[in-house]
Amino acid sequence: KLYALGMPLRLRTAFVPALCVAFRGCRVGRPLAPPLLAKRPGQMPGTDAALGLLESVYGDLDAPSFPKPMPKGEAGLCADGVQRRYLWTDAFGVLALLSAAEQSEREGDPARGRVCRRAADRLVDVVHRCLGAPRADGEDFAMRADPASPTGYVGLRIGKVAARRVTDPGMTYDGQYWHYIDKWLLALARAGRAGEAARIAKSCFPHFFDAVGGGVRWKLSADATAPPGLLRAIPSEDALSALVVLSLLEAHREAEAPSLADEVAQLRACLAEFRPRVTDDALGWGLEAIFDTYIEGRPRRRALAALAPRVLRASRLPSLPFRLYGAMIGARVAGEEVAQASVVDGLVEAALAHEAQAEEAGYEEHSSINRVMLAMCILAPGALGRQVGDPTVRM
Repeated sequence: KLYALGMPLRLRTAFVPALCVAFRGCRVGRPLAPPLLAKRPGQMPGTDAALGLLESVYGDLDAPSFPKPMPKGEAGLCADGVQRRYLWTDAFGVLALLSAAEQSEREGDPARGRVCRRAADRLVDVVHRCLGAPRADGEDFAMRADPASPTGYVGLRIGKVAARRVTDPGMTYDGQYWHYIDKWLLALARAGRAGEAARIAKSCFPHFFDAVGGGVRWKLSADATAPPGLLRAIPSEDALSALVVLSLLEAHREAEAPSLADEVAQLRACLAEFRPRVTDDALGWGLEAIFDTYIEGRPRRRALAALAPRVLRASRLPSLPFRLYGAMIGARVAGEEVAQASVVDGLVEAALAHEAQAEEAGYEEHSSINRVMLAMCILAPGALGRQVGDPTVRM
C-alpha cells in the first residue's frame, strides 16, 4: 500500500532517504515501485532510479504534457509563454533518456526503451522550438536568421532567466555558450539526428570561431555576435571539445548533411601547439575525463587519475551538487584507469540521499540540473561513451 499510495515525504526520508526522488510518479509503463529498496545487497541503483530522477524533472515520459516546464527560477520563459528550457540540462536529459533506453533494451524491456526514445525525440523538438528561436518579439531578443539551420536561426540560446540585447562576458545574461552547444550536438548525434547537428554546427561555428586568435569564443549574444570582452579567443578546451564533436559529426555524416571537414581542419590547425590540461574543479575535471576518451592515446589519463581523490569527494555535495555529478559522470566514462568504480558508487548513494534531504528541506535551487545529471551518472557511460564508428582525435 505504501508503494501504491506513496509514503509521506517525512517518513520516506526517515527510513529510506535514497528513495525520495525515485518515488515521484509512476515508472514508465509500470506501477509505482521501490527501485532502490528492491535492489540486492551490493547492487547499485539502476534504470528505475535514474528514470525516477528524470520524471521528477520532466514529468511522465509518455504524457501529452511532456516535458513539463522547468521552474521559473531555473530557466527563462520561451516565446510560447509556457515552456522554460535550459540547454545544458536538456542536453544531458536527452543523453540520459537514450542511455535509459539502451539499458532497458539490454534488460529485456523494449517497450520501456521505446518510451524513452520517444521522450528524447520530443524533448529535442521542444528545445529547438524554444531555445532555437528568440525568447520574445523585439530587437532586444533578436536572433540571427538562417534558413539552412533546422531551427531557422543561428545556434541555440542558453535559456537563462535574465536577458538583454548584448550579453555580458560572464554568466548572468542569456546568450549562447559553446560548451552547451557542443553537448547538444553530441546529444543530437546519439539521438540519430546527426544531420540536424551538422546543420546547426555549420550555421553557428563561424560565429564562435575567432580566426585571428585561433580559438573558440566561449559565449555570444543571442544574435550570435561577440559581446565586448569576448571578441578574441585563443586555443582552449572549447576548441578541443569542438574538434572532438565536429569530428564525430563528420564521421557520422549523413548524405544530405553539410560537410564539416573545413571546420575540423581549422580546429586542427589552431590546436597544433595546444596541450590539454587538467583541473581540480569537479565539473571541469569530469568534462576533461569524458573528452580524453576521444583523444588518441588519452594524454590526460594519468593526470586525471592523480587528481581523482581530490575531486571525487562527498564534501563537495552541499555546494552546487551538479558540479560533483559532472565529475562522477566523467569518472564513469573514463573507467577504472582514472577512478575506482566503488568510489563513484559510494558517491551515488550519498547523492541520492542528499537530493532527498534537499527536497524535504524545500531547498530546490538547481533541482533540474542536479537530478538530470545524477540520472546520467547512474546510467553512465551510456550515450556519453564512445560508440562504434566514433573517430579518435589525434593531437
